[in-house]
Amino acid sequence: MEEINALELLKEELNADEVHLKVNAIHRMKTVMMSMNPDNIKNDLFKFIYHLIDIECDEVLFAIAEEMGKTDIFHLADVNQLLEALEKLAGSDETVVREQASLSLRNICINMDESDVQDIFIPLVLKLASSDWFPGRVSASSLFCKAYEKGGSHKEELRKKFLELCNEDTPIVRRAGSKMLGEFATHVEKTHVIQEILPCFRKLAQDEQDQIRLLCIESLIPL
Repeated sequence: MEEINALELLKEELNADEVHLKVNAIHRMKTVMMSMNPDNIKNDLFKFIYHLIDIECDEVLFAIAEEMGKTDIFHLADVNQLLEALEKLAGSDETVVREQASLSLRNICINMDESDVQDIFIPLVLKLASSDWFPGRVSASSLFCKAYEKGGSHKEELRKKFLELCNEDTPIVRRAGSKMLGEFATHVEKTHVIQEILPCFRKLAQDEQDQIRLLCIESLIPL
């Protein structure tokens, strides 16, 4: 009965008209999950979360993205479902929503073991990086660093895809790559930094977009 009440209460609170009440309800997600068994979390709660992602306003979506990346939630939920929810949010048109989703995905990657990163997380990163719409590709740019740390045999593929994003025709995607170029370089082996990252840096440093050149220079410090 407690499990039903916890989920039903959450649903009731999210039917409120006031956005701040909905956001507060989302931030009590851990409490709701602690009162549910794993099967109900998997089959009922996340089904409801996916529904919310399709219909809710940006403020609520931001709150969901924030909660899904917390370590406490990671230990209570199925990692595949967390990643699925955040993948949806990482493709949002709203910048703050997808940035928070990307941050939460990075946090989840830190908590995953190497085999799960290679089997589950890296395919998600590559999928986002190949999205038809730019929001997914922008979000992917910030995920390569964490994925590369535990990339194993996928490292060459990750480097290649990241550099593709840095050389995209779409300025907003190049800008995202430029912003992450320095951090990515700190995880890449020195040989590849010299042979692959530096030529990319030189090209971006001469980009026609002022902001891309500026971000590229900021990446020079860690590079």
